Amino acid sequence: MELNRQNMRKILFIAAFSIILFLGLQNLDSVARGVKSVLGLLTPFLIGIAMAFLLYVPLEFIEQKILFSDRKLIKAIRRPVSILLSVLLVSAILFVVIVMLVPQLAETVQILTNYIPVFFRSIPEWADDFTQRFPDFNQWLETVEIDWNRIGNNIMDFVKNSTSSVLGSTISAISHVFSTAFNVIVAFVFSIYILLNKEKLAGQMKRLLYAYLPEKRAARIIEISRLTKKTFYKFVTGQIIEATILGLLCFIGMLILRIPYAPVASVLIFITAFIPLFGAFIGTGLAAFIILMVNPMKAVWFVVFIIVLQQFEGNVIYPRVMGTSVGLPAMWVIVAVTVGGGTMGIVGMLLAVPVASVIYALLKQAVGDRLKKKGFNLKKMEMDQ
Repeated sequence: MELNRQNMRKILFIAAFSIILFLGLQNLDSVARGVKSVLGLLTPFLIGIAMAFLLYVPLEFIEQKILFSDRKLIKAIRRPVSILLSVLLVSAILFVVIVMLVPQLAETVQILTNYIPVFFRSIPEWADDFTQRFPDFNQWLETVEIDWNRIGNNIMDFVKNSTSSVLGSTISAISHVFSTAFNVIVAFVFSIYILLNKEKLAGQMKRLLYAYLPEKRAARIIEISRLTKKTFYKFVTGQIIEATILGLLCFIGMLILRIPYAPVASVLIFITAFIPLFGAFIGTGLAAFIILMVNPMKAVWFVVFIIVLQQFEGNVIYPRVMGTSVGLPAMWVIVAVTVGGGTMGIVGMLLAVPVASVIYALLKQAVGDRLKKKGFNLKKMEMDQ
């Protein structure tokens, strides 16, 4: 290999990368702490980007379908008004969800509060009944020597330690609440700035890429970015459609089966359905617990109904809606969600489908280009299948 200037740069880059990689592997704990600190600093901005993308879905619809006009006045106020309407829409949805869920959860807590004393008062009756049915156990219990003083001292020590622990946890929780509130405020302001200046920011990033990267590489990055944006946009809209369908089917089914708390359960199913394929089971557990406090048998029927509905949704509705929205075949939707959930949990489930769709599109394009270079007729190959 000729040692020209370009090859020397490549050699130096490989050597520097190898040294950094070796030092990183030797100090994984320090690297992990450093990454955690950086992510902690970037958290409000990452949340802001996520909020901006979520608001972008109604913003795009309002701008293009409702406020679209060639008049100068409309053009001047279109973006701020669209952002305001998008924020009001999302806030209204959150408000309705909170108004529906909080009273119901409070009622459930009240039921539990009334039920627990009854449960403890019935323990002696159960114990007497148990000893009457199993007298041998009662005789064995009388032979057991129990140091009640020691047990009492251990309970007191536990209570003291728990009290100090609860106090420390309370202080930590208050600090966490203020920190979270600050991050949310910063994230919201940052998301509004992104939405107001999204075209300007896109132009700045484009100039930056062309300034510091080769033209072909910069163009490729821009192409991938556009594909990613398009895929994630379709994923969010498709997920909203899928969650709405599931929530409506749940509500209609509960009305037909005369299961109580249909509106609350449907809202829970709607919210948790944003977690692909498996999210509705989380909502099922919460809703079933609320129904259980009123009618245990209805709770059982509710679980059976949701299992059947979830099977129908997971195998028919979700692959078709999401597969059509993001251009990913139904089989790979299921594989992506399974792998994403197994590696990164709920976050992995949320990101698996759009990420897999982007990879699928890029791989499909790369395979097509290679087959063309080798002289294969792609249309003929598709017809032969």
